[in-house]
Amino acid sequence: MNGYLDAWKRYAQFSGRASLEAFWMFFLVNSVISLVFVLLEIFFQATWQIEALYSLLIFLPMLSITVRRLHDTNRSAWWLLVVLVPAIGMLVLLVLLALPSEPDSDFGHYPQNNVML
Repeated sequence: MNGYLDAWKRYAQFSGRASLEAFWMFFLVNSVISLVFVLLEIFFQATWQIEALYSLLIFLPMLSITVRRLHDTNRSAWWLLVVLVPAIGMLVLLVLLALPSEPDSDFGHYPQNNVML
């Protein structure tokens, strides 16, 4: 859970690396929160406002940790543009984010304690 909180503390830091565990923990927790908001909106027949506000709130931290995760696989942030490829772009990005960490890369040393650097 420290990785999740650390992602919020470093929401605007695009340098360094984020471990596989830290990225996917942040992704999982935000997915669960989003799902809860969607279910509440369906249950109370509300409009999309709560989920939309939450999505705006997590945009910058998610972008930041995604860039740092790409750095951890020794790829630059330019790889985010792969999502612009229709049909397979997001799938390719998810595969890149699931790759194991590189021991040492151009973006720093391997995170020894499995949290973000």
